[in-house]
Amino acid sequence: MTFDFLDEDGFISIVNVDKYKGYVDSDWHLDQLFQHFVQQMNNNNLIIWKTNEDGGNEWNIKVLNQPSENKEFRCFSFPIIVTNECLYLVPYNDLTMAAECENETVPSKHNLHLKVNIANGFYNVIVRQMFDPNNIRYEVEASHFEIIFELTDVGNQKTSEIFWWR
Repeated sequence: MTFDFLDEDGFISIVNVDKYKGYVDSDWHLDQLFQHFVQQMNNNNLIIWKTNEDGGNEWNIKVLNQPSENKEFRCFSFPIIVTNECLYLVPYNDLTMAAECENETVPSKHNLHLKVNIANGFYNVIVRQMFDPNNIRYEVEASHFEIIFELTDVGNQKTSEIFWWR
């Protein structure tokens, strides 16, 4: 499964929209929002990472059963729970709208096509970045990110910040 993902802000997320609590405050600040993201990650409802220093791009994201043989630039893994037989790739601006407005949901209507159908359960999610984020020349046709879902017993890993943020 391959997705063309428009990232305007330099972040990509994977969200269990059935469990994710989006609202933060109508006047949130960045530290407050990022603390909320970490809490939702530690509740296994969200995975979010920074893509690059440029503030976004159009990314080619491949969802695979196993990693490709291509060398990644960097990689992380983190658990998420699937409860409604799907997850969504969600851009940062959808997350911020939901954080600000109680009636907003993720994903937005124009991002409903970023759906990953997957059986219910706990998954260890491996995210492989296939390019150097400091290199401003991104190949359009290349796979920029690989996402691999491995069924697991339970998600007990915790984090204190968004992946690759600092």
